[in-house]
Amino acid sequence: MQNDIVSRYYDVLNEVKNGAPAEWNNVIALCEAVPKSIDIDKFWTHGRDKPCWSNIRVPVGERIASDLNRSKDFNSFNLIASDAWEIVMLARGPKWKSNPNFKVVGDSANKFLLSLSRGGLASYKWRLYAIRQYALSLGNEDGVLPMVRSVIERPHSLTSENIYTWSKRFAEKAGAGWGATTVNHLLTDLGLSVKPDLHLRRSAVRLGLLQSIPSNLPVEEIDKNSAKLDQMVVPAVINMALRVTPTASPTSTNAIREVDKVLMEWSRMGFLRAL
Repeated sequence: MQNDIVSRYYDVLNEVKNGAPAEWNNVIALCEAVPKSIDIDKFWTHGRDKPCWSNIRVPVGERIASDLNRSKDFNSFNLIASDAWEIVMLARGPKWKSNPNFKVVGDSANKFLLSLSRGGLASYKWRLYAIRQYALSLGNEDGVLPMVRSVIERPHSLTSENIYTWSKRFAEKAGAGWGATTVNHLLTDLGLSVKPDLHLRRSAVRLGLLQSIPSNLPVEEIDKNSAKLDQMVVPAVINMALRVTPTASPTSTNAIREVDKVLMEWSRMGFLRAL
């Protein structure tokens, strides 16, 4: 059964490689960008932009994330955690993400936002707030710091069985604007997990990775049951990836980053079908 699934993955890989060569080049670039070793700065540099991509289309996420390049302060989580970048959320509730719900207190944060054009972070202050919350948490023993330290010291402590629960706990400590999917996005760039988005979810089902879910389940049903399926998708895809020999970057420690991107593109490029 497992060998059949891995064989089907290679069919998918070849379909993406031959049918979408530009996207295959992106797979190679992403795999080669996975760090060979992990430290606290890697957790920051690979995680600082992740709130920019939350619940939004890829082109818009790219536009928002590009604004981070306009300040060198984002190279340091200690600088973003400083008073110069203070942003206050005024109230919680259904409309907490609205721009008027945030008071920009720090001089650096205020100057940065004023320098931006509409459509980027200036239009989504909650995303900048989430980035700063992560910076604060990353340097706090009551925040994500102990969890990060644990992964750095014992990288194999993260397993396919516990990683989704770990991600939910990490999100709670990282602060508002963080969820399990956003954390898994961070871990994906570190080569440790996969991001359970719409496309990965659909591809996992069509590949037959979820034993209790039929591979021909209608897309509408897959999308409607995202919360239920994501907890199954993450460990299932990781387990398969650990059986795959890296192709995009043969020197990679594992194929997790490759598998995530290949399955995402297989769906996004319109190749999706039950295998």
